[in-house]
Amino acid sequence: MTITTKAIQLTETRLKQLDPSNMLGMTLELDQQLVRGCEIADEFLLHNKLREEPLLDWFGLGGSAVSGDLLQAFGLEPPAMNGRIFVRRHARPSDLPRLVCSYSGNTVEAVQALTEVDSRQVWLAVSSGGRLEQKANAAHIPYLNLPGGYPPRAAVGFSLGALHRLFQKVYGFHAPELESWPLTKLAEDAKRYALLTREENPALDLAVKLVDRTPVIYTCDGLLGPALAFRMRAQLAENSKVWSHSSDLPELAHNEVEAFAHLAQVLAPPLVMFLGSWSTAGTFADPRGPMEELLTKLGVATLRLDPQELFGDSRSRLAQGIRLMLLLDAATVYLAILRAEDPLEIPRITGLKNLLTGS
Repeated sequence: MTITTKAIQLTETRLKQLDPSNMLGMTLELDQQLVRGCEIADEFLLHNKLREEPLLDWFGLGGSAVSGDLLQAFGLEPPAMNGRIFVRRHARPSDLPRLVCSYSGNTVEAVQALTEVDSRQVWLAVSSGGRLEQKANAAHIPYLNLPGGYPPRAAVGFSLGALHRLFQKVYGFHAPELESWPLTKLAEDAKRYALLTREENPALDLAVKLVDRTPVIYTCDGLLGPALAFRMRAQLAENSKVWSHSSDLPELAHNEVEAFAHLAQVLAPPLVMFLGSWSTAGTFADPRGPMEELLTKLGVATLRLDPQELFGDSRSRLAQGIRLMLLLDAATVYLAILRAEDPLEIPRITGLKNLLTGS
């Protein structure tokens, strides 16, 4: 079966032409990456011992930092574990132990974060090789090696699986829902997201809805939503080559809502997505219904991406969050394909890096 969006007939053959590097396939192997990440962590801990630190600075950028955001959003925070992670994207003086993560191993800011302090302050270095591996090994810093050969944004499962297992073994978790990933559900989701019919594939359906739209992401809870919105905006930019906007509830109800009339003037027309479940039900009224009514009157389309509605009434942020991330990631790859953009290539990012380095 095929669908027609713009001038693109989406068949298996056309899919391979528009996604020659198989970004969709790499994205959909999330469950396998999580498993391999856990195995890598177990192998690492056979030969290394890490201290349980109450506070930890996680230095990284892009997909190498978002793993820290996501793990916290999924529940790796006090009191569920005896430690707090601070994700740093900017250099700052700190005496805290450092976890330095760069998937490529060559991110300038990450290498700087590792080398600017005494090696004894670095708790762990994580990469798939590069300068970070060389410098960590030379300084006898504990080093965890991830599989290489992926674009960093499509390799997040390796770092999520590995760091989740490390924290699990080093710190222990006090919440049963944090103990394991929903691997069977993720595998089932991946099979569904590989189908080429909108009726059977929610990721493709979401991508079709986003064609010729400006994505506006309003998050509905304090942890899971903002982390996933940040991830989705990065994926929309890198995979789909699409600009987007995000804001958080309830904050936007006290300011941004006043400018809703402007949304109706945006080109391409906006699609407002309410991301996450309303987390304060029973305490504060759910603002999504009234906001949807306001936006509809202004001619602005909306939809809800609520993990409880999408995946059932699971109370586990870990399970809800990782499944919602896979849906959103897959949708951004499909959106690139539907727009006849190569989801792998990032010429503007590469060009900017060349300008910054003078190469």
